[in-house]
Amino acid sequence: MGRLLIRSGKDPFTAVAAETAAAQNLLPGDTGNLLYEHAVHKALLTPGSEVVSNATLSDVSLATARDCARANEEFDAFVVPLGDTFVPAFRERMHKLTAFIRGLKIPVVVVGVGAPADDRGALDSIAPAVKDLVSAVLDRSDSIGVRGRVTQSYLTGLGFPETAVDVVGCPSFFLHGPDFSLATAQGDLGRESNIAFNLSPTDEEEAALLRRQAEAYPNLTYVAQDRAALELMLWGWQPRGIRDRNLPGHTGHPMYQQDRMRFFLDPQVWFEYLRDCEFAFGTRLLGNVAALLAGTPAMLLARDSGSVELAEYHNMPHRRFGDVPGDVDARDLFAEFDPVDFNRRYGDCFQAYVDFLDRNGLAHIYSAGNASSEFDKRVEAATYPPAVRTLCAPHETETAARLRWLRDASPYERTRHKRAYQLPFPHPAPPPDAATVQRNLATKVEKLERRLTLASRELQASQRQLMTQRERVETQRERIRNQRERLANQENRIRRLEQRLDARESRTLRNYAHRAASRLRRTLTRSRSRT
Repeated sequence: MGRLLIRSGKDPFTAVAAETAAAQNLLPGDTGNLLYEHAVHKALLTPGSEVVSNATLSDVSLATARDCARANEEFDAFVVPLGDTFVPAFRERMHKLTAFIRGLKIPVVVVGVGAPADDRGALDSIAPAVKDLVSAVLDRSDSIGVRGRVTQSYLTGLGFPETAVDVVGCPSFFLHGPDFSLATAQGDLGRESNIAFNLSPTDEEEAALLRRQAEAYPNLTYVAQDRAALELMLWGWQPRGIRDRNLPGHTGHPMYQQDRMRFFLDPQVWFEYLRDCEFAFGTRLLGNVAALLAGTPAMLLARDSGSVELAEYHNMPHRRFGDVPGDVDARDLFAEFDPVDFNRRYGDCFQAYVDFLDRNGLAHIYSAGNASSEFDKRVEAATYPPAVRTLCAPHETETAARLRWLRDASPYERTRHKRAYQLPFPHPAPPPDAATVQRNLATKVEKLERRLTLASRELQASQRQLMTQRERVETQRERIRNQRERLANQENRIRRLEQRLDARESRTLRNYAHRAASRLRRTLTRSRSRT
């Protein structure tokens, strides 16, 4: 096959600035995805062939009939490296990817897809979307390549024949070809050893492990892989209401403040960094695979079924996170690193991967007559950006470069922004570039500011009305108080008048009684004198 379209974030030979990668979302999911995209791209770049990245537009935007017709006309196959895809968060993307595939007449080959066996409820909720996608793929290929037996069992449980579901593991492991092997770890770790640590940035137990190991090993570095970490390191962006300050997701975390965080935009720079490390460990599968590919001992602390599935398939050195004691030390994990089972298993895993490519008609560099070093030469010739560091890094030029990028990409000087990544195979309506996004955001901000101004004016008017109402109420209250005082005075006057009247009536009655008594006595006296 001469020309292949591959689902990947970006072309592996194109250097893209970190700011552009974040603005255009060229790292969907996390940087671990770059590893298996990288490995599949290399395997398929045979002499005379061309492999073109689609920037994941097949599942970011809904393809049109014109997109499908163009792909059918220009390419010989569509290759889809997928990772932990059968999850609810990928449901909408699955629908878009399925719609694009159903519009294709060329072969479609999916490799490395997986499902989380530890969440059966989630798998049941997306079963229709998974069946639709897998059916569309198998209508255009002989089989689908899954990462392990668990995913194979899941798909056969949905009704797909086992013969159409090939277990191929993770293509990342096969980046260095059939002769790759891991060396036995030498020596021991010391307090000053260079160590790379990876974790899920939302897990509190892992954050506690990071804190303990970072205190014990001052040269331990946290290698972040998710887009939120990239934006945190570039701009200091951080979510509100951080639940656990031990999590390295805010600018106040010691790893951020001490510039002990790194973010890699390209596998080659990642490998070079890891080669200088003595050990790598953590819960991110591909973070540890990157170390192994760089020749550095690594220990995966598997937390999810997907990681366990791949680690067991490849015999990758690993331990289940739940079995690791809370006081575990990096030195203990380093001592447990044993590559013997991995090396013994590697040949069979690699052959299963090659057989899958052959079965689905994909020419690759590992077959007779197709050997090629073009991929490696182009990678070596490329000049990739260095690892992203935090804003607390001692290199002022890096912070200055980010500020210049913001200025050049602003909507007010967008004509000066020349660093947008040019999509190798854009749809007619590609996602907006960074300048357009910022311009739209500026427009929204202006609208919100106008609404805020109007709301502020309405609030001020309401406040004035409220003050007027309060003044009226106080006036009414004062009037009522005055009326009550007048009524009280009137009542007092009436009471005094009543008392005076009572007193006057009492004196009058007494005088009348005295006069009557006097008259009576006189009458009696006269009567007695007569007698």
